[in-house]
Amino acid sequence: MKRITLRVKTAPALRIDARSLLPAALASLSDSEVARLPLWHGTERIALADLFDVRMQTTPDAEACIAFEGDLRRFDRVGCALDGGAIVVEGDVGDLAGAQMSAGTLAVRGSSGAFAACEMAGGRIEIGGNTGDFAGAALPGSMDGMRGGTLIVRGHAGERFGDRMRRGTALVFGNAGAFAASRMVAGTIGIAGSVGEHPAYGMRRGSLILLNLRHVAATNRFVEIHAEVSVFWRLVARSLSKEGGAFAEIGGWSPRRLVGDVSVDGRGEVFVDAM
Repeated sequence: MKRITLRVKTAPALRIDARSLLPAALASLSDSEVARLPLWHGTERIALADLFDVRMQTTPDAEACIAFEGDLRRFDRVGCALDGGAIVVEGDVGDLAGAQMSAGTLAVRGSSGAFAACEMAGGRIEIGGNTGDFAGAALPGSMDGMRGGTLIVRGHAGERFGDRMRRGTALVFGNAGAFAASRMVAGTIGIAGSVGEHPAYGMRRGSLILLNLRHVAATNRFVEIHAEVSVFWRLVARSLSKEGGAFAEIGGWSPRRLVGDVSVDGRGEVFVDAM
């Protein structure tokens, strides 16, 4: 298969919609055809070669790959609707990275803007730095957030992480902002660092695992339930521990289980270490 390397010549003056730059679409093209691909720069239509140096090579890999090099903070929708193959960003990226993707992998070595992985349905996204607000959440006007797949944030996450999440796994190795796991319907969210105000606000179902809160008092939105969860916890811990870091240790927990948000008749679960 092909590996297409796109190196940014200079940062554009306006934001660029990069949703058309997908491995499956570019793998069948020649160097010159890739260079002539149109991109919108504001109201001006420009060629891809105006922004990138293009290099293509054949590899033994089974899937096509696009590697972006340089500053992509003004490039939005990188990996949007990705349905196979791999995208690697050697730096930062703009908003909506990996939005609505259903398969494949997106690896961002730096940080991402807002709405990363929103309405993601499958595949894997790994962000080496921080991510903005509404990661793994719903697009504006939509009722469903992340619907499957795996989202890994090695740094910190902004507000409303996992808002309206319906399925999948989303982990933050740093801190998360206010309203993490808000209006969550299903799936699993793990946060290794601190969380902002109102975590799991309006939560209906799903699981939120907080590694940095050992003594969480039951509130009027969540009540502690003393039930046997050892089998469930072993399965969850085995899955999350594969990601390493702080999550590698949760298998030794004696978890406390809080259920809510009772203000919306929720049956979601928040787990913290009882020790």
